[in-house]
Amino acid sequence: MGTDPTSGAPAAELPGLTDAERIIVDGVAEYYWQNDGMPHERGRVIGWLIVSDPVEQTTAELTARLGTTRAAIDRVADQLVPAGVVFRRDLPDGDEYALYMNDESWPNAVLEVFANIPDFATILQDAQQVLADSPAERRERLDRTEHLFGFLAREVPAVVAGHAQDGSAAQ
Repeated sequence: MGTDPTSGAPAAELPGLTDAERIIVDGVAEYYWQNDGMPHERGRVIGWLIVSDPVEQTTAELTARLGTTRAAIDRVADQLVPAGVVFRRDLPDGDEYALYMNDESWPNAVLEVFANIPDFATILQDAQQVLADSPAERRERLDRTEHLFGFLAREVPAVVAGHAQDGSAAQ
């Protein structure tokens, strides 16, 4: 199989993809590996679902096209279906199912993450009060973290509103 010359990651044998599709799928996989530590085979499933044609892909189609395992596909489904990034449709063939993304997939994912930031900022603000008499090093670490999440909690509503306006203007 060899390795990718730019990242050292295992090069994928993806016979079911065109060269252009392979570049996209491997790029998404490398992004998730670098940023989240997600194994490449799972990142490729996400990459393919972003650009797949047809949109809906069965587990059998995904394993054949991507040369991946059913376990990798199941893991992606377990992580991303509850978040609304990927949607699942069970098929009548026993444990077979299909996955797909729609226009709401990425907004759902991002908004779910953003929606929890104010709650985390509140926890950190409470921690600042409870640990007000802590040693300086501990307090500074907490203050830096609260500063970041406090800022995000204040700014995220404008980002979400701006995206909603852009989305309605594009339609």
